[in-house]
Amino acid sequence: MMGYRIVLALVVLLAGTQNGLALELWKGSPVQGGMVILKTEPDATVTWDDTPMLIAENGLFVIGFHRDDTTPITLIETLVNGEVNRLILTPEMRVFQEQRIDGLPPAMVTPPQDVLDRIARDREVVADARGVITPILAWQENFIWPAKGPITGVYGSRRILNGQPRAPHYGVDIAAPNGTPVVAPADGIVRMVDDLYYTGITIILDHGHGVSSTFLHLQDASVTPDMMIRKGDVIGRVGSTGRSTGPHLDWRVNWRDKRLDPELLAGPMPN
Repeated sequence: MMGYRIVLALVVLLAGTQNGLALELWKGSPVQGGMVILKTEPDATVTWDDTPMLIAENGLFVIGFHRDDTTPITLIETLVNGEVNRLILTPEMRVFQEQRIDGLPPAMVTPPQDVLDRIARDREVVADARGVITPILAWQENFIWPAKGPITGVYGSRRILNGQPRAPHYGVDIAAPNGTPVVAPADGIVRMVDDLYYTGITIILDHGHGVSSTFLHLQDASVTPDMMIRKGDVIGRVGSTGRSTGPHLDWRVNWRDKRLDPELLAGPMPN
């Protein structure tokens, strides 16, 4: 599925006594677009750039890496006995696809002002929905694919339109017929159902601790905000709403403001 090599770069620097449990990588690998679950003592505190991590009762917490993250991050664990441990995670770099398209009408590259105003409003709505940090533990589950079909668009790819680089594609496009059921890849709470300019009918599902899934271009939604959803529940149907050239599901995953690669969570597409 992916031709890059995953390298785990972990450096643990211990200060103080060695009676406590140092930070432990529990699941995943630090790679661009990846999500890792780490383990600490449930009563410990862990910070990253002075930001406290939300730790579950079992001592697990989650962090994610954006497409363009290259700088090592340092997690600082403070145990109740005063011991301080540091864990350095270095994201492995990947090579992403690039596509150039020239000769497009200018309006397709730079939308008019009224459209730009709507896009700005849409971004605020999406940011508000993704910005909710809750103690839900669904991110500890194994994710499943929300729909099945050929993958026609991959995470991290970028188009250059009339010589102007556009934002990278942060989701995975799954081709499927109109009306194909879309299911929740993990448990969660519905945070947003809206019709947006670019992405059409869109659902955002909160999996907890800043992890969320977004489902784009739906034909319709069968859920409403604040509904509790279980993994495998139908939440909508594949469509082609918004700026779409054909029926497909664009599935995206975030950790806070970090855009993650859904393929790294769900694994290979089942037959």
